[in-house]
Amino acid sequence: MGGTLDYDEAEARQEEAIYRTPAAAARRERVRGLLAPEPGDTVLSIGCGPGFEPAEIGWAVGNEGHVHGIDRSQAMLELARERCASLPQVTVSQGDAGDLPVADESVDAAVAVQVFEYLETVSSAVAELARVLRPGGSAVVCDADFASLVWRSPNPERMARVLRAFDDHCPQPRLGSRLAPVLREAGLTVDRVEPNTIVNTRLEEETFAYHLMQFIEDYAADHGAIGRMAAQAWANDLREQEVAGETFFSFTQYCYFVRKPVSR
Repeated sequence: MGGTLDYDEAEARQEEAIYRTPAAAARRERVRGLLAPEPGDTVLSIGCGPGFEPAEIGWAVGNEGHVHGIDRSQAMLELARERCASLPQVTVSQGDAGDLPVADESVDAAVAVQVFEYLETVSSAVAELARVLRPGGSAVVCDADFASLVWRSPNPERMARVLRAFDDHCPQPRLGSRLAPVLREAGLTVDRVEPNTIVNTRLEEETFAYHLMQFIEDYAADHGAIGRMAAQAWANDLREQEVAGETFFSFTQYCYFVRKPVSR
């Protein structure tokens, strides 16, 4: 995650560690289940990150299909190219969600997971998604509403202060609950919306909460309203909670399954 979707090498590796967690893997599996790509499909992965998503969809579409992953970050693309190197049906290239390097009505399906919430203008990205889908094509768009983030702390006041500051890390922190009208305005049909909730009751290295804690600590340390000492104290609160066996973390992303209507 990042306010501009740009990453240096260290930040890309940090993000890759989040993608490796069981919670992130389960989310990708759920997205694939909603999208249901078939052998031979052409699929667009918008904001493909370190390449887990295009690689796994590549296995589903097989050698007769094609997956095109795009990302704005060169550091992410390097990881994605490495991950997808053995899959000839997968290509990755630099591109922006608001100006997709893809021809009109050229893809059968598309995915964009926690991408649009990091954009200043969501409507242009959704319009681009609608442009590249073929009539009858489908997409899964997942975004969070950070109001859904529940995180128990022995210092609730400090937790609330840090999470309020963290809202600044992306331009659209409430998009997950507000996305349907934007999708419909672009001419897409919203078939259903499903929550993807991550719950962790431990703060171990393989958990989503652990990596998000590190990300927020780094972010809050440079945030004027928090500062490094308060950010460290916040993380220590969570470690104290873990030692007491009282960790509780819950975070919901909302997955919209949409279709582009067939013209009559």
